[in-house]
Amino acid sequence: TEVEIAFPIVHGTNVEDGALQGYLRTLGLPFVGCDVLASAVGMDKYVMKTVLKEGGFPVLDCLRFNKRNTKLESCIEAVEAKIPYPVIVKPVNLGSSVGISKADNREALETSLKDAFSYADVVLVERAVVKLREINCSVVGDTTKADASECEEPFMADEILSYKDKYMSGGGSKGAKGGAKNPGGAKGGMASLKRKVPADLTPEMRERIRTMAVEAFQHLGCNGVSRIDFMIDNATGELFINEFNTIPGSLAFYLWKPLGVEYRELLDRLICLALKRAREDEDITYSFDTNILAMGAPTGSKGSKGAKA
Repeated sequence: TEVEIAFPIVHGTNVEDGALQGYLRTLGLPFVGCDVLASAVGMDKYVMKTVLKEGGFPVLDCLRFNKRNTKLESCIEAVEAKIPYPVIVKPVNLGSSVGISKADNREALETSLKDAFSYADVVLVERAVVKLREINCSVVGDTTKADASECEEPFMADEILSYKDKYMSGGGSKGAKGGAKNPGGAKGGMASLKRKVPADLTPEMRERIRTMAVEAFQHLGCNGVSRIDFMIDNATGELFINEFNTIPGSLAFYLWKPLGVEYRELLDRLICLALKRAREDEDITYSFDTNILAMGAPTGSKGSKGAKA
């Protein structure tokens, strides 16, 4: 049977970071979701911050460290010189909150760096937003047209939304009181995370987040469905983009149900977007006829000698 389209629903290194998308590109097989570059940028938290900051989007400043050429003591000294405690330490290219921890002092920072470096060669450190509110919003579309979902506020068992919160907090469909039911019938994963949907936001903040989510999605050249995670600093009212999830848990379908979008409709739109991109790619010229090899003939280099300008 001929495969007409691929639908990646995978997480992590070599599958969500552009590697799988590049393989599918090589095969010439249409696929759902972000292309190679957007997938890679979305996976690398430092690159993502850099691209978004250049585009005028609010992100927390950070420091980036590579364990191959930086000593642990040097990392700690650099952090203490530029970022006040508490700080957040993250592997630069992992999702699902793996290896992320908060450090309130030097001893804790050393432990956090060692833990993060056990999962990745490159880590980043940024200041911790003490009075934090996390708000997530999904976007579906492409660079031509994109729409924002409803906003959610996930609830954490600890100070940081952990892997356990996301994937091991139970498989019930009802979730938190006041949260959304599981419209697709899936159990576990992000669909079972305790959350409030819609998030308790002012109309102005809700619209600001949804607008920024769409603009950031298109700035990174995303396609299909992504979930953009925001942070609100309750102490200052500042809003920051925290990270992108280019293949979000449960495809973020629980954020579309409140807007009347059924799971089947979401899947249909994602497939249509993938086929649209494939059609557009057919109109792009990727190769052209050339006689460049003939320029390496013995008479080629001599013939150019003495040529008049």
